[in-house]
Amino acid sequence: MTSQTISETPALSTPQARRRWLVAGVLLLVVIAGFFDRISIAVLFTNADFNETIGVGFNPPLLGLLMTSFLLAYGVSGILLSFIGDIWGPRRSLVAGATLWGVFMALIGATSSFGVMIFWRVLLGIAEGPQFSLVNKVIKRWFPKNEQARANSVWMVGSPLGSAIGFPLTIALVAAFGWRASFYALAILNIVIIVPAVLAFVRDWPAYREAEARADEASKTSLTGNIAIFLKDWRFWMILIFNSGCLVYLWGLNAWLPSYLQKVQGFNLQSLGIFASLPFLLMFCGELAGGYIADRIGRRAIVCFVGLFMAGALIYVVSLMSNPYAAAIVMALSAGFWGSALPPLFAMAAQIIPPSVTASGVGVYNGAGNLIGACSPLLMGWIIGTSGNFNAGLLVLVGAGVIGSVAMLPLIKRY
Repeated sequence: MTSQTISETPALSTPQARRRWLVAGVLLLVVIAGFFDRISIAVLFTNADFNETIGVGFNPPLLGLLMTSFLLAYGVSGILLSFIGDIWGPRRSLVAGATLWGVFMALIGATSSFGVMIFWRVLLGIAEGPQFSLVNKVIKRWFPKNEQARANSVWMVGSPLGSAIGFPLTIALVAAFGWRASFYALAILNIVIIVPAVLAFVRDWPAYREAEARADEASKTSLTGNIAIFLKDWRFWMILIFNSGCLVYLWGLNAWLPSYLQKVQGFNLQSLGIFASLPFLLMFCGELAGGYIADRIGRRAIVCFVGLFMAGALIYVVSLMSNPYAAAIVMALSAGFWGSALPPLFAMAAQIIPPSVTASGVGVYNGAGNLIGACSPLLMGWIIGTSGNFNAGLLVLVGAGVIGSVAMLPLIKRY
């Protein structure tokens, strides 16, 4: 048992410390809501009313740009603005962010112009950029090292759950009330539910770590120096490369999965919601399993490598399949492997990045990864549009899985 575990065990039995899993649960809601906002636009790519209203028709490169514009802003914001969690505190930063998400979603719903919609999508990306770094900072403060992979898996399953719930929810809202109502409903979710939940349950520090909170406040004068430390660390760059591969896969899948299932595999609108959700349900299971296995065996890098490599390899298998149900199931298995790679990645990053700049460090590698991942929807849309072949677009995800996983190899012996 490590000295950290020994010193924290008595404190973890206090009433407030036992709330740490409730805090993780609220962070899960925050991430789910954020993913609703990000992926809801993809459901509308095949919606004739939406395409006619914004004046693009079914134009894959332009529709991909709706996702890519958000992701570029999201990535830049993650790099440049995540420091606010280290300076202003993660709780206040999350509250301000969720409020802005709601405002921008409502404005997107009121838009009838492609250019204006791009503008609001960019602002939404800027507002959401620091989210993961803020959440990760809360986890690092509330949980001991030997629980951090599992704690990260709790909020990380918000990514697949956000997609698994968000796709059928948006489809249902659009079918019942029209595409604008889907944005208004998500705006209300952020402002009426997420903001009050964070205010009620999340604190920057648990009470039993007040001394560390004071020390952290004092250490903010060395923020720039500590950032320089992790930027010079080769291990940090391996994490960044790996995360970039993960996000190329994630955003490509989120952007084009509904269209792929409908146009290539022939699923109708009623069955589309089920099969559009299946990859993210398995991603959810994969994240829980990945966090548990990584904490259990104490080997996080190998779990990351296997997860991302298998995700890419199975997408290649999908590109060769003609049976729609078999293709949908193998694609879901691919997403499950992808999910297993994320919790150990964030836990490993917490070991490498100095504690006083956790939000900044996570923001840099997640933001840079999102800048690279932002190219995925547009690149896939261009390949699909020019070749007329969805399977050719899937090869972007294959390359991301294989190349990204290689970055874990130098870390396998140590982590």
